[in-house]
Amino acid sequence: MHTTTLSISLLCLTLVQLAGAQTQPVQSDMDWLLSQGAPTTAPTTLDTNTATSSPLVGKTAQDLSRTGTVELSDGTKLVGRLSTTPGKPLRFWDDEKKEYLDIPFSRVKSVEAEVVWERDEKEWAFKQAGSDDKVYSGRTYPARELVYTLQTTTGRTVRGSIVAPVQYEDPAGEKSRLLVLHKRHKGDAGTTLAQLVYVKSVRFDGD
Repeated sequence: MHTTTLSISLLCLTLVQLAGAQTQPVQSDMDWLLSQGAPTTAPTTLDTNTATSSPLVGKTAQDLSRTGTVELSDGTKLVGRLSTTPGKPLRFWDDEKKEYLDIPFSRVKSVEAEVVWERDEKEWAFKQAGSDDKVYSGRTYPARELVYTLQTTTGRTVRGSIVAPVQYEDPAGEKSRLLVLHKRHKGDAGTTLAQLVYVKSVRFDGD
């Protein structure tokens, strides 16, 4: 009798554990990939001004636009007001120290781009829907990878990669243009490397 009662109790306990296991959230492949892509350590904040870093300050120095010059790879020079995402520092990957640096926009003196590689890549497409076979379309698209040298207003220089927006506005406030500092980027199929224009340098005035 006791043996039967014990067996029934163990069976009930097992069923409860199984039911509890089924209610536990399962991490999706996407969640796992996103968690792997995040920095494993908190970024180092570089050249900050602690007097303006408080979240209670309405508009910090890094939120303000600054006068500067952007030179593009096609020779175009844009002189005017430059800004980035309000309240967001530039997140820079330091190749030497192998860490992320958060650099306030107000502390950037210049950014210089250098081409690591650039080439025309073949465009491939699936042969038909649901097929794993790919065929060459006969067209190519331009692709490029860049590395940047960033100098701060305090004279520190770091080299690495960055992906960040830079908003340009002309002195009269009539024309604006969104530019992007790319690590890697590519153009449309059928276009050339010369047409894939990138930001060659950014220099700020009065620093």
